[in-house]
Amino acid sequence: MRLNFVRFAGLFGLVLMASACSQTLPPPPSPVANFGAPTESRVFAPTPSLAPDTRPDTEPTSGYEIDGAGFYGDLHFLEADGAVRAVYAHAVEGDVTVYAELRPDSQWLSDGVRRFEGYAEDGAAITIELEAGVCEVNDRQYGRFAHIETEGGAYQGCASEIGPQPSWSDELPRYLPLIRTCLDQSQSSSMAFVRGAGRAQVLHVAATGPDAVVRMRFGESGRWDCTLENGQARWRVVSDDAPAREGEGDPVFILNVMPEAGEACAVYERVVDQTGETLGALGYDACLSGPMAQLEPGLRF
Repeated sequence: MRLNFVRFAGLFGLVLMASACSQTLPPPPSPVANFGAPTESRVFAPTPSLAPDTRPDTEPTSGYEIDGAGFYGDLHFLEADGAVRAVYAHAVEGDVTVYAELRPDSQWLSDGVRRFEGYAEDGAAITIELEAGVCEVNDRQYGRFAHIETEGGAYQGCASEIGPQPSWSDELPRYLPLIRTCLDQSQSSSMAFVRGAGRAQVLHVAATGPDAVVRMRFGESGRWDCTLENGQARWRVVSDDAPAREGEGDPVFILNVMPEAGEACAVYERVVDQTGETLGALGYDACLSGPMAQLEPGLRF
């Protein structure tokens, strides 16, 4: 069975959000539930970390590929004997590849950032921070910034999700202009009355042929698809009977706002630009109640 680590983030949110949920929940899991403690003796090396053009062509495990100036990294999540293993390979050009075993640290998503900590094979401490945003390196655009701290130095790069079913949000930087256009034009169109139903949530974005389709929800107004036609936003209501797209609502994206922890019983991951300015937030349903349709109107844009 392959680990859906994006879903793990939502489950971990129960630790932070249990008191915010209106329904009765089971006891929240530990911040490192099912993760073996990273020690020098339990390092398990994943597929060696290689440059993008020489990485194995086999189906990857769940995790992240990290690309930076002069280094590469592979963070893989493996499941064996009922335990989840987070293993990292760090390759610096001209040096040997270093392997480490990690787990989420106690401050996981406490300020909207994913953090991991653990030890390399020689016992040296290593930490990784992944922050959602518009990151560019080596002429490529990525959906996350990566910050790696080792005893040998600090490394800055970008990360992309890998696995059988990467989240739609990994392509968020590519679709941000379309999302902004849809929302900006909705203020002066027939969609204006729909926007009054509550805060806008992007449930999914995907390219269908030459065009990309933004699927949104405004409060409890149902689902709407937005496409661009000659630079103009075109909206179409989505039938209640229409099936959800793969990954729809997991997570949702909220533009220009970083909600308070626990709002709508969700855990939030901050999305930033290259200057650190907040662009919005990715929200994961921590109460396992489906897409977050109960957001208060709150801040509108």
